[in-house]
Amino acid sequence: MNTPVTKGAWIAVLLLMVNGCGNASSPVDPGPLVSIQVSGHPEWPPIMYQNGAVIDGAGAALVGKIFEGLQLRTAFPYKGGWDEVQAKARSGEVDVLVAAYKTTERLTYMLYSDPYTTDPVALFVAKGKAFTFDSWNVLVGKKGVAMVGDSYGQQFDDFAAANLQLVRAETSDEAYALVATGKADYFINSLYAGRNQLKKAGTSANFETLPKFVAEENFYITISKKSPFVIYLDDINRAIARYKADGTIAALIAQYSNK
Repeated sequence: MNTPVTKGAWIAVLLLMVNGCGNASSPVDPGPLVSIQVSGHPEWPPIMYQNGAVIDGAGAALVGKIFEGLQLRTAFPYKGGWDEVQAKARSGEVDVLVAAYKTTERLTYMLYSDPYTTDPVALFVAKGKAFTFDSWNVLVGKKGVAMVGDSYGQQFDDFAAANLQLVRAETSDEAYALVATGKADYFINSLYAGRNQLKKAGTSANFETLPKFVAEENFYITISKKSPFVIYLDDINRAIARYKADGTIAALIAQYSNK
């Protein structure tokens, strides 16, 4: 009689194949065999942000809770800027991203969970410098700033590439400075992340957001197509449905919004 092979056994086999190709006499570090490498955007609170050497936030807490329920260990290393993190997901160095918008390019190297929350994308302007914004076309000819590696939804990304001249800043501090000094008319940013950043910096009074959003995008957990942990996607989706229904996700977002 054949013995069924569990997911855990398959993971062990796959990782031993990957990690066991070196010197056979060398001891194998058990850490990488059981620890899922999870990372995310360093400046997108309350969902994900850098906290010292790790990625923290509501999305990170959700991913940790999901994998803990599957009896799998996780590590949440800070892996650099968002463009660097995505490159490492492409190569397989990072297994899981705690949150990402869905884009055509990212779909080439990551699998997406079901969405677990939505994220409004807003325009931040200097106080007193608001302008009427009722369509993307209003931004044509204006000076904008965005973060390196950030997406704002596939449709807007396509529009921006064809019609807008956007300066890309390495950090939100740089982006806000460009707006404050008049070198940019607006900064495209997550509404919640932007408000959180300004609150922590004590500069909320210097900026305002336009009432109409650029977009409102879903956040998904993603898994690198090169990761052996892709076999857990269905389990992740079941957990997302459960934690949406029982209020866990909303509670985590509220908890990290108040930090």
